[in-house]
Amino acid sequence: MKLLLYVLTVLLIIAAGGCSQERRYVYPSDKRLELQRVCRAVSARNTNRFMVLLGKIYPLNNDGRTAALEEISTKLEDAGYFCGPYRLRNAPCPVGYNRRIDKSTCSFSR
Repeated sequence: MKLLLYVLTVLLIIAAGGCSQERRYVYPSDKRLELQRVCRAVSARNTNRFMVLLGKIYPLNNDGRTAALEEISTKLEDAGYFCGPYRLRNAPCPVGYNRRIDKSTCSFSR
């Protein structure tokens, strides 16, 4: 009976302590949503790089020829942008994996 009382007490403490933190949802920023919208249009041109100049979007290909997308415009700052997981290119490997997110081989794994 004592054991049952201890188990119920521990379960009550765990249940009360585990639910004390509120969960919050962080909404994506307007800039992030705009970048995703533009990336979808640019990826249809088979590239993941683009440049914004005076609100016009210029997909950047390796062939050197660039023409602005006529169907959409943007309010992003004038700059060059990349789409996709480019920030994780040199990230360390996740635990237990031999390849990074961009499918390159890791030099070591933890």
